[in-house]
Amino acid sequence: EMKKLARDIMKIGVPVCEPDSKLEAIAKIMLRDGADAVIVMDEEDGAIGIVSQSDLVRAFTRNWQLLFAKDVMTEKILSVEPESPITAVANIMQDEKVHQVFIMHEHPGTGKPSAVVTMRAIVRDMAGLPPDRPETPVQKARARKN
Repeated sequence: EMKKLARDIMKIGVPVCEPDSKLEAIAKIMLRDGADAVIVMDEEDGAIGIVSQSDLVRAFTRNWQLLFAKDVMTEKILSVEPESPITAVANIMQDEKVHQVFIMHEHPGTGKPSAVVTMRAIVRDMAGLPPDRPETPVQKARARKN
């Protein structure tokens, strides 16, 4: 069997929020997109951090209603190349104690991740299921017709 790469299981499209997004809004984005983490985007600097489910749960014991993305985010955004073997991605997750790593845009300067590989994506692969890919508008229209 061919060695699977990050690009074989990555989920394209990464939800984003602003540094002063409230945690309730971030929780809603996560649920809407089925995402485990949201990238914090700053107008000047691009991606400046990540708010994960772990960050939200950690904030729950504080006055979380008064907190913003910038108060709870992790500044380290771990990224891999699309050609990285999934075994390497799994090693990074274990070493860095994170549940997701990001694939950055091919065009430098956008400073925004274009895709994500999550623990859930690796588990899906172990279960023999296809990657979780958003439907294209054409696929959606076809599904409605049938």
